[in-house]
Amino acid sequence: MFATRIAKYARHAASFMLHFAHGGLLVAGLIVTLFIASRIANHGVQGLSLGSLGGESSVSTAVVDEPVVEPVAEVAETPAKLSPDLQRVKAYVAKRYQVSAVALEPLLAAAQQTGRSVGVDPLLIVAVMAIESRFNPFAESPMGAQGLMQVIPKWHPDKIDVKADRSAMFDPHTNIRVGALVLKEYIQTTGSIERALQQYNGSSDPAAPYANKVMAVKAQLSQAARSGGKFVGA
Repeated sequence: MFATRIAKYARHAASFMLHFAHGGLLVAGLIVTLFIASRIANHGVQGLSLGSLGGESSVSTAVVDEPVVEPVAEVAETPAKLSPDLQRVKAYVAKRYQVSAVALEPLLAAAQQTGRSVGVDPLLIVAVMAIESRFNPFAESPMGAQGLMQVIPKWHPDKIDVKADRSAMFDPHTNIRVGALVLKEYIQTTGSIERALQQYNGSSDPAAPYANKVMAVKAQLSQAARSGGKFVGA
């Protein structure tokens, strides 16, 4: 009788424990489900791992920010400003030679800058341009003289190599620089601006009119620089 009761109590206890175990598993299942749902909401499916379900990530994912490339500021070259004298010369030349003042400004600025750096009077450079090409940067003579100052490249290979770029002498800055260097060299070797101009023109005759023509134009430019750019005749 006593054994029967013990067996009955055991069956009740086992049934109770079984119900408790089922309830516990259900609660545990609900907790795990809620945890997984929260992980998916925060990290997405790919952010889950077996370790992360247990509260410890087994895969270390580092977020690498792409480097921020700062834009390189373009520094625009500031053209040299004409001196007040050359501003007046510009007005004179534009009217005298019927050339756009806008087109003249960079040419005169190059003559000003090159003359100062090389050591040749900028007005002498401008006068040579007036006689040689009348400020046409694309002028070319039958003898092969090119550009503003009508330089013949084959005579000055130490100053310009046109084999790599046959159009080099039609660049105003290059042409003015080479022409000024030639003038400087001839002034040093002859000891006289007039004789240097004669040699620049390819003439050894001191009575040739070329030097006088250039110096006359230079005198007109000097007068224009002093007189406020007023027209001073032909």
